[in-house]
Amino acid sequence: MSSVPIHNKHPFFEQSKFLTKLLVRNRASLAGIVITVVYFAIALLDIFYPHYLGVENDTSMLFFLRGHSISSLPPTPPTMRDGWWYFLGTTVSTIPIFPSMLAALRYDLIYSVLIVVAGAVIGTFFGALSAYFGGATDETLMRITDIFLSIPLIPLAIAVTFFLGSYFIDEVYALIFVSWPAFARLARGETLSIRNQAYIHAATSAGSSRLRNIFVHVIPNVLSPIYVQASLGIGRVVLIFATLDFLGIIRGNPYMPELGKLMVLGESYLPEGIWWPVVIPGVFLVIFVVGINLLGDGLRDVLDPRLRG
Repeated sequence: MSSVPIHNKHPFFEQSKFLTKLLVRNRASLAGIVITVVYFAIALLDIFYPHYLGVENDTSMLFFLRGHSISSLPPTPPTMRDGWWYFLGTTVSTIPIFPSMLAALRYDLIYSVLIVVAGAVIGTFFGALSAYFGGATDETLMRITDIFLSIPLIPLAIAVTFFLGSYFIDEVYALIFVSWPAFARLARGETLSIRNQAYIHAATSAGSSRLRNIFVHVIPNVLSPIYVQASLGIGRVVLIFATLDFLGIIRGNPYMPELGKLMVLGESYLPEGIWWPVVIPGVFLVIFVVGINLLGDGLRDVLDPRLRG
């Protein structure tokens, strides 16, 4: 009895495999993938196995390291004499910079992903709804979107944060509140180009409601540029987190692990020539933003057939 080989290759997986090959083939996007994966791996390690990073994973304490408390001890220079924790030096209270930066990723990356995903979901829905229904619905939603987009992002985030209460969770809510318009505008443009396609009319003729068309037929076909916008948005939100903390907008525990707050701790020592508490976390932040932008550019090139070359 002869056996016939069975092929269970789903088109989605075949397409994903093809796009992954294109993404990895580009050296810039590959570098972005490596940087992004390393940073997110550190953040996940801090959540599940924080003791490997030498940090206390206790949200009620929010200290960088177990046993540290606020003191006036100045930063110490990089050294390997006291162990690998100290090879990048210390910041105020002699808190080691290296494990502190690793601990900060837990807050910067996890909450940034939450903000971007929430903003993408809200914005994509309103953008698709606006374009598909048109008329007064489109006009109203897009004028609201234009108001948000006309105000610079950081001042708007500061204003909303102050209105909500100026604590860390208020900053998260504020950034969700100000991040959805960019996704709405993008989703609207994509929806306008596909709402009159034959398959949309066929679904309507078969009895599909307009809301069902939006969720089943429109939104799945506008996600490619949304993915690119979301990947770039993560880097932007991390920068905004650092900026708001650096400016002292966020109240709460001054020792909360966050890259912007970490730079603030060492800022007062810059006139004394002690640069590493500010420069090293800043470089750590810049490397991630560059990596996530390289990944976003690679996704844009791969997901848009016109740019593949």
